[in-house]
Amino acid sequence: MAEVRFVGAIRKAAGTATFGIDAGTVEEFLEKLRGLMGPAFQEFVFQGEELQGDVEVAVNGRSISFLDGPKTALTPFDQVTLSINGARGSPGASGSFAGPGGHG
Repeated sequence: MAEVRFVGAIRKAAGTATFGIDAGTVEEFLEKLRGLMGPAFQEFVFQGEELQGDVEVAVNGRSISFLDGPKTALTPFDQVTLSINGARGSPGASGSFAGPGGHG
């Protein structure tokens, strides 16, 4: 069972720091996560079926963008970390960031 770690603002939205989840790929992991977590978490992390643009997913400390993206395989010994990259993840930032022309 892979260990899931929530860092920063995502931890607050999740209401927990870590837990275990069985999934063969990051894509399967994200589908299961969407089904397990409440609406506030889903709205914070996902935009429809996709991750929000500032959500970073890492497997064993490496961004999935440097691996096989959502198709990255997971083993029971892997650690999957979700964090926010940018203003929403900064200490003291609230909810979402609405930059020039952004939605907030």
